Amino acid sequence: MDEKAGRPHTSHGVHTLRTALERLEARWERQQRSAPLVSSSQLRLLYALETAAGSNLRELCAALGSAAPAVSRLCARLEAMGLVRRAYSARSRREIELHLTGRATAYLRELREEREQFLATVLDAMPDGDRAALLKGMDGLRRSLDPPGPGLTENSVSRSA
Repeated sequence: MDEKAGRPHTSHGVHTLRTALERLEARWERQQRSAPLVSSSQLRLLYALETAAGSNLRELCAALGSAAPAVSRLCARLEAMGLVRRAYSARSRREIELHLTGRATAYLRELREEREQFLATVLDAMPDGDRAALLKGMDGLRRSLDPPGPGLTENSVSRSA
């Protein structure tokens, strides 16, 4: 039983959700108009920077749950691609902040637009009652995944990616 909510959850429900998410992910990848610009790890980093612009490497490591060398390599690749820029911090000239470039912002906007168009097609194919139930449930799921407050936390990044 899920003691926090006071309601039982079943392994069948968890399995159904996981299966649906896996199929959704696979369909998103297949329907993309072009080859993905970034890997899933790079995309998570872009989402993290979108959520908390100006993060430093240490903050990104904590948020992504990754080691500094791996995050540093991701940042270097994204910088070489023109998606991330480094800047000195206003707080300390010894600290480097990371920011999305306009190209990264445009990429994320286009990716979301493609995904939303795909989802609209899927939702349109569903019976009205199923669609309403799904949307209500997804709104509850989204709220449970939203971070409790401002700032960059491990949960906010893993939830957004």
